[in-house]
Amino acid sequence: MKATVYLSYKNVNNNIETLLKDAQKLTYDHVIKADEIAEQPFINENKKVYGMFYEVGGNAATNAQFYVTDSTKNFLVGSLYFYAKPNYDSILPAADYIKNDIRKIMETIEWK
Repeated sequence: MKATVYLSYKNVNNNIETLLKDAQKLTYDHVIKADEIAEQPFINENKKVYGMFYEVGGNAATNAQFYVTDSTKNFLVGSLYFYAKPNYDSILPAADYIKNDIRKIMETIEWK
């Protein structure tokens, strides 16, 4: 599909607010080209995984971004990028497929 999901892990050291702001800024920097950005909160109380999935519509450089955290130790942020000029209609089927994979990642994360 000529796409990559980039992941970055950070330790939380009393800086959760900064990490959250950085993750949100990363997404909203695409607002110039995006038609819309839909936020979908994610909460799994049992595994202590909390996060946000951003679906970016339009010809933005990314179609999906997310972060998950336990708020005390772990913070993971991810972004989907295609190796092609952004053309929303052309990459939509592939983007939808990978977005489902990203949701699966979020649902199955367990902190150790």
